[in-house]
Amino acid sequence: MRTSKVEVVVLGLLAEEPLYGYDLIERFRTRSMGFWVEIGKASVYQTLRRLERGGLISGRSQEGPEGPDRRVYRITAGGRDHLKAGLSERVASLEPYETDGGLALGFVHLLSPSDARKAADERETAVRDLLDAIKTERARVAADKGPGRSVSTAMLQRQESLAKAELAWIKGFRSDLGRIRR
Repeated sequence: MRTSKVEVVVLGLLAEEPLYGYDLIERFRTRSMGFWVEIGKASVYQTLRRLERGGLISGRSQEGPEGPDRRVYRITAGGRDHLKAGLSERVASLEPYETDGGLALGFVHLLSPSDARKAADERETAVRDLLDAIKTERARVAADKGPGRSVSTAMLQRQESLAKAELAWIKGFRSDLGRIRR
């Protein structure tokens, strides 16, 4: 059975330390994981319930200091095995570097020459904005004292490298627009 990406995230964070649902989402945020994997808040809570029912994590209610009881989750031995399988499934998978921007640029030949140049310019601006956001996230990750900080830094470096490679590609793409549109 394929391990979902939300399961990999949840199990991976719980393998580092026991967490409440809210703390798990906060750890995801402080580690800037949204820059390299997309998951929804609701899917995290659904996954926590499903993993607990399956015996892959265990949850225990604890009295909240200033509010309702909270549930702290810990990974089980079965959960560690499931995580290991999920990591193995994904690490060698060959999937395209897919973006919505790439999809749109794949049909640039259907645009007028001025709209095609504008599309390339807009994509360049978006990628430069991403690079600026990565700089901000690096500061957030540097302030995080939790486990996995160095991996988060490396993953942000990966995103930065991909963005810089795309900028170089956009430069060539823009100069080839006349030929591409024929």
